[in-house]
Amino acid sequence: MNVINFEDSRCKRVRSYLDSYLNNELMVETNHEVLTHLERCEACSRSLEDRARVKAQLKHAVMQEYAPAALRERIGVDLRRSRRFSFNTFSLAVAAAAAVLVIAAATFLTSSPTEKPLSLQAEVSPSDLTGQVLKIGFDDHVFCAIDHQLANKQFTPEQMAEKLGPEYAGLVALVKERMPRDYTVAVGHRCHYQGREFIHLIMRNQNDVVSLVITRKNGEAFPTDGVAAIVQAAGGPIYHAAWANQQVAGLETRDHLVFVVSNETSDANLQIAMSLAPSVRDLLAGLES
Repeated sequence: MNVINFEDSRCKRVRSYLDSYLNNELMVETNHEVLTHLERCEACSRSLEDRARVKAQLKHAVMQEYAPAALRERIGVDLRRSRRFSFNTFSLAVAAAAAVLVIAAATFLTSSPTEKPLSLQAEVSPSDLTGQVLKIGFDDHVFCAIDHQLANKQFTPEQMAEKLGPEYAGLVALVKERMPRDYTVAVGHRCHYQGREFIHLIMRNQNDVVSLVITRKNGEAFPTDGVAAIVQAAGGPIYHAAWANQQVAGLETRDHLVFVVSNETSDANLQIAMSLAPSVRDLLAGLES
């Protein structure tokens, strides 16, 4: 008797749509089918992330390459000689395009995914110790919520509990209680960037996205004098920076760095950080004791 694996069949069907999904070419019903499947299938979600990364890298590589000046001049001369696009000129243009694609493919194959630049950059002076620490949270927010589009996903409570693990599973309820009422917790998981592990919660409302990012210290700390702090909240100071229209608030415990990153206003982002800080500090203190 033949056994039909319906889940494999669904995965195969959804993966055949992924390129069209990335290009926003699917009909509404099919797009909903793909989204629903991705929410509960980690393998297909990873496949989507891989395809998005490859697409972005190829686009970046192609945009950095140009046909040689002599080749561009020769094509221009041929075009000026005739209003009609002759076969020879067409062949030349095709050859130029093929050469660019070969260069792009070589660039992709010889580069590591970790070398891909973030879509949003934080320029920080080496002497700005506060900025160097806050950049850790900013970079993970951009890498995960924006570049890998996790801000567009919706995990179930069971998925979040599984991905966060027992130590941090209670973080979801804690954040729900402290966030403004119009926000929902969309994603809770562990992610990795630049050799670090992060506990990452993504909250969103109709217009805004907020990340709560927690990572263990690796020798980093905010300046001990607290002069750069924007506020002195219960339990310790909170620091602030802004890059590329993203607001970053940061605080620390004995062993952890905590960041709140969003496209909210500076005051709103700071208010969220102040609201979350006491409970998050208490949770981390329990893990550190």
